[in-house]
Amino acid sequence: MSTPSAPRPPWLFGPLPDLLLGCGLGYAAVFGALAFAGPSVRGAIPFEYGPLLLLVSGTPHYGATLLRVYERTEDRRAYALFAVWLTALIASLFAIALVRPFVGSLLLTLMLTWSPWHYTGQNYGIALMFMRRAGVPISPVAKRVVYASFFLSFVLTVLAVHGQRPAGQYAPTGFGGSVYHFIPLGIPDAWCRAGFAVVGAAYAAATIAAAALLLRTARPRQLGPAAALVATQALWFAVPALVRHYQLLTGVEPLGLEQAAYAFLWVAIGHSIQYLWISAYYARQRAAAGRQPLYLAKCVLSGAAIWALPALALAPGVFGRVPYDLGLSALISAAVNLHHFVLDGAIWKLRDGRVARVLLRSASEGAPQAPARRPPRRAFAAALWAVGAVCALAIAGPVLELELGFRPALARDDVDAAERSLERLVWMGRDSPSLRAQLALLKARQRDLDGAEREADRALALFPSADSWSAKGWIAQRRGALAPAIGAYEHALKLEPSSMEAANNLAWLRATTPDATLRDALQAVQLAEMNARATSMQEPWALDTLAAAYASALRFDLAARVGERAVELARGTDAALADQIAQRVALYRAGRPFLQSPDDLARDVSESRARPARVDYRLQ
Repeated sequence: MSTPSAPRPPWLFGPLPDLLLGCGLGYAAVFGALAFAGPSVRGAIPFEYGPLLLLVSGTPHYGATLLRVYERTEDRRAYALFAVWLTALIASLFAIALVRPFVGSLLLTLMLTWSPWHYTGQNYGIALMFMRRAGVPISPVAKRVVYASFFLSFVLTVLAVHGQRPAGQYAPTGFGGSVYHFIPLGIPDAWCRAGFAVVGAAYAAATIAAAALLLRTARPRQLGPAAALVATQALWFAVPALVRHYQLLTGVEPLGLEQAAYAFLWVAIGHSIQYLWISAYYARQRAAAGRQPLYLAKCVLSGAAIWALPALALAPGVFGRVPYDLGLSALISAAVNLHHFVLDGAIWKLRDGRVARVLLRSASEGAPQAPARRPPRRAFAAALWAVGAVCALAIAGPVLELELGFRPALARDDVDAAERSLERLVWMGRDSPSLRAQLALLKARQRDLDGAEREADRALALFPSADSWSAKGWIAQRRGALAPAIGAYEHALKLEPSSMEAANNLAWLRATTPDATLRDALQAVQLAEMNARATSMQEPWALDTLAAAYASALRFDLAARVGERAVELARGTDAALADQIAQRVALYRAGRPFLQSPDDLARDVSESRARPARVDYRLQ
């Protein structure tokens, strides 16, 4: 199938929708908006609303695959190996991972490594489809060079994701506090540097060679859609990986690491829309006239079901024990995506005659119509629609409740409203130790320490997370119980060594407690330096703690310099904090550490020393 018999109409739905949706130029527009007005875009469409965006793009693209494989008897039979047996294998591994976190981490790692290849393969296949439909002769050599361009861009992402330097990551792979973790190969830096140099050069050479070979037998206009897909592949993977590795153009928001998660959210949306675009065309061409009502709705509801049903069934208090935000969502994402990748790799092959007859020919050229199917019984069909609708609400509901109910209630210090909102989230299967810890902190700020401790204990009983232990420590600190507070913060750091809140609070207590048996200047300095580096030495609360730690270690000159920098940074944002730090700096200049009584330590607990973690319900 390397040469077409005659030129055919290249477009599926028309030039504009095909270029925007199928060729990725819609993402190019988003990329430009983020590059020139990133903060404004993020302000208008916060990252926390990503699941709602994916509900109308990502969820239906999973549903489209389910319909493609399971809706028709002949397809179920044709793909039985993938639709039944490999599906059963993935389901079995998912079940094992619920009790064996390492298996879940392996599934998550496999999914994150395979994901860029899944995106890449789709771009490559669509590029070939457009060239075939435009009548472009593609020699075996040209086809291999085009494939090499796409494949090498994928290799760059593997180097980025599995390297030792986090600055090279093409997309975030951190799951702080989760039961399941990404397990990188840890490719040594020297190998990564050599790999990026060699593979980057080979990628550029293959892309240029592919263009030269194709232009020998085709007009530039015929190659336009394929060229757009090559550019899309570069923006999605090759360019961010190279730019982040070599630390170039760091000020361009979609390419920088700081907003990588937000940029990749739009890549996922672009891929999902692209998938829906081609699967909708395929379904329309195969269906008999009038046999395709509400295709998108069917995709949304079936896709929502495969995501929501496991989340509802395995919620803590039902049949599960791992909260959604502490690992269940990541595990569901790994299983759903791996299942999708397996099915997708089996059903979309241009060398498959059934696929080629639809995608490489127009409907007028005799694409066979599907035989009429016996409609399901009305009661059964209504039940399926009802289940799908409930599942769609189960995805959208928690996001809306969290963003419009719980978080605004916390912001206005409304304990009653926050409690009611949390009850609704629990009812929707989203009970969370992080959310309960935030509620505990709110009650503690309002001096309801008994209520705060009960909420923190509920959080720990639900799941012993770092947030839960940090809240427990903060409440103990407010009570003046410094030894229990220190123990709680140490528990939090064992669970999540990168927890800045627990590290900062523990360093502060170890440096400033007057009880010599609890003071540990060495640990205070280590923790405070870690936080200061993590904040690029730009947060006054982190530098204030670091200065106190240096003073506790009798390094008074360094403590004074760091404290002065903290005062300088705090002047523009918090004058009261700046004055407090300045008083401590005066002690350091006099060669005295800053020590507090237990009562003063309890009163000094500030918002910056117990910032509650945010919870994001994401579809990966």
